[in-house]
Amino acid sequence: MSENDSSNPHIVADQIGGRLHQIFDDLITIEKKGGMDDAACEQRFLSQSLAALSLLHYSDSNVSDAAAAITDGGKDDGIDAVYVSEAHKKLFLVQSKWLKNTNKGIPLDEFTRFRDGVKRVVNLAWDERNSNLHPHREKIERLLRDIDAEVIMVFAHTSEQDLSEDIERAWTEYLDEQNKYGELVKPEVFSLKEARETARSRTRPEDIGLSVMLRNWGLIAEPYRAVYGSVSAQDLVAWLRDNGDKLFAENLRFGIEKSEVNDGIRTTATDDPQNFWYFNNGVTAICDEFAKQAVGGSTTDSGVFDVKKISVINGAQTISSLFKAQSNGATLENVFVHLRLISLAGTPENFAVDVTTANNTQNDLSPMDFVAADPNQDRIRREAAQSGLIYTYRRGDQDPPKDAGFNLREATIAAACASGELRLAVSAKRYISGLWENTKREPYTRLFNEDTDAEWLWRAVQIERIVDEVLEEKSKELEGRERLVATHANRFILFRVFEEIKDDIKENQVDEGLHTVVKDLTSEFFRITFELVEERFPDAYPGNIFKNTERQLEISQAIQKIRSEEE
Repeated sequence: MSENDSSNPHIVADQIGGRLHQIFDDLITIEKKGGMDDAACEQRFLSQSLAALSLLHYSDSNVSDAAAAITDGGKDDGIDAVYVSEAHKKLFLVQSKWLKNTNKGIPLDEFTRFRDGVKRVVNLAWDERNSNLHPHREKIERLLRDIDAEVIMVFAHTSEQDLSEDIERAWTEYLDEQNKYGELVKPEVFSLKEARETARSRTRPEDIGLSVMLRNWGLIAEPYRAVYGSVSAQDLVAWLRDNGDKLFAENLRFGIEKSEVNDGIRTTATDDPQNFWYFNNGVTAICDEFAKQAVGGSTTDSGVFDVKKISVINGAQTISSLFKAQSNGATLENVFVHLRLISLAGTPENFAVDVTTANNTQNDLSPMDFVAADPNQDRIRREAAQSGLIYTYRRGDQDPPKDAGFNLREATIAAACASGELRLAVSAKRYISGLWENTKREPYTRLFNEDTDAEWLWRAVQIERIVDEVLEEKSKELEGRERLVATHANRFILFRVFEEIKDDIKENQVDEGLHTVVKDLTSEFFRITFELVEERFPDAYPGNIFKNTERQLEISQAIQKIRSEEE
């Protein structure tokens, strides 16, 4: 393509259209309906395949996944494609507008229909308007029950004009409304520029090629070629910025956004950059082949390697955390990471699968391993055994049957929600590993200390199970926002229940009478909580409300006031 061609939007659109046929002709078919002529069928094909192309750009989907995500057909509520990435905990909702005349702008009503459709999906409002999306309902609802879920709202179009100020304003208002109490919805505009780049490369993971500078590198020639050395953290961040999640397409773990490991990575990169290489496990990637450039000669001090079809198979958390650190202002100038690059050239069949699996199934230390070293945990186990109960707190321990005992996770949630401190209940919901990070200080020592009694923990866990059982049953029966509140408010409601009965479980067993009281309290607190959510935060996503301590405190205080007025 000449430079003039690349700057002419009409020519670019035509070229993208041709590539869309190459990619999707065998996967997206258009039926002639209602007197549609060939031009109308072509317009619909291009619009649908543009939506699929945007998924190739932003998500971990392959071509078949992207084509299967198309929903366009009349009852889509303005949403032309739906793709759920369970590994990345992301829901992609796409509207696509293929404009034959690229000079034409996007009307406001086209966007607002998309916005309102997204709003109904987020609120689990299923009706005739979005019946084309119903085949994705189970996956969507399962994802949105996860507190770490993210919704990617993609507006794909071929207009050479920027989105109008009215659309920008409407989008900003919607994002402010949805993300007021925590980020849930992320906007993306897939314009001619992104479409051209993606159409040229198809942005599939096997098509990612790059050059990497390695310092203090070394080469392994037998039995299979590999190279290793130190790579700049800034280069790794650029890989992710340029290629998105497809960089990790063959990684089994991906870049989990919130974990104690990721927090540690970001902290070290920001506060202790010179030691990052020593503290971090590094990154492992596979590729079709690599070749060293002539620059640098034979010295191993530094070398630049051209890499074909690279995929990071271990280290996604490292790269994602470095990306986040840089986004938060860290320079990363003095941060280096160990990189292993393994060539698949000449390797046996299934070697890529085997090396990927092996690199992701080794036993890394977790906060739970440090908890296991706390003498209080073994004391609780021994006390539980004296009462005929099994308490497990080590990784690898087999959990006992429900009527025979309990485990560390259950005990932590119960203790946090019974602590009288809402912040600990929020942590139990949002980030339970954070409660285990340091066994020498709070919050861990607030929950587990010399005074923590095994029998009291057992009673607290029994209350936890009753509350969970009631809310799980409600979740099955309810729809829309009520169902989301039943899912996301579970720890908040458990906290409120404990506030009511904390004196009853100090000495008393959880008998049938207390069981009934807890069930009734759970139902009552759910009812009041939902009413308060709808009254005070009608447009907020429930998952974000129940990650936010300030919002839960407001609801809790309102509940206390209601309860006191009833008495």
